[in-house]
Amino acid sequence: MTPPILSDVCQKITGFVHYTVEFVDSINKGRQAKLFYTNKVYYISFSENRINSRNSSFQSFPTALINYLNDTNVHKKIFFYILTSKGNIETDYFLFMYRLMKTVGTYFLNEEKNLSISITPFSSFQDIMLHKSLIRNKNKANNSSYITKTNNTIQIYGKLYGANKYETILLSLALHQVSKLNLKLFEIEEGKLKKLPKAARNYLLSLERCEIITANIELEKDEFEKNDSLRSPRYIYNLLERLGDKKCAFCACEIPQIIQGAHIWAVADIKKKTAFNQRRKVKFSY
Repeated sequence: MTPPILSDVCQKITGFVHYTVEFVDSINKGRQAKLFYTNKVYYISFSENRINSRNSSFQSFPTALINYLNDTNVHKKIFFYILTSKGNIETDYFLFMYRLMKTVGTYFLNEEKNLSISITPFSSFQDIMLHKSLIRNKNKANNSSYITKTNNTIQIYGKLYGANKYETILLSLALHQVSKLNLKLFEIEEGKLKKLPKAARNYLLSLERCEIITANIELEKDEFEKNDSLRSPRYIYNLLERLGDKKCAFCACEIPQIIQGAHIWAVADIKKKTAFNQRRKVKFSY
């Protein structure tokens, strides 16, 4: 953070360019600074200097956001400052993430200088679902998380590897902000990663109407043994990943709460197969 940048941040927030600076952490989690002015605290998260990949460009912000949300000071705001960087920062995915950031209450300090369009927050969960689907259709690689709805619950299926978990965090917070429906987040286990980062997970669990379920092998077994079902979160996630948003294969109906996926090989028949052990049978849910 160069002195001109810090002066610009101070001027935009307080109207003054003079400041004193103190480094309080050897590792800056969230590319974050705090500005204290009168009795208020302002959180500022800075964009990446270099565009390395689609998701990694946003993996710092959710960390800064959770730090901000966990601050008990009632006089606070969170800002985002765009640094000059190499690469396109106005891709469909970038614009989608900017809108999520604004949906959760983030103020952009210098978007008019760095972006060609004005960023608006999302107004409903349907709006978020639609735009998530649109960017996925344009870029099939963007398959880290899925949103669907059943009855009075919004379901999020989110991967946990690398930067994917940060998208899942921001997506969950934005959906909770724009909807009064229940929110059920399925953590899709990847390798040794089974849960979201502790601070973010605890904050989401502290919210009303928010539930988190870890979709691991034990949950798969429970669905198979107790409910005679292989329609586990992992199974639903794999269907979404392979076929896209819920849509009837026969009539093209797109009302997610009335559409279900089903195995051609009946669960009762799978259970009867003595050639497979229980773990192998559960694997058929994938």
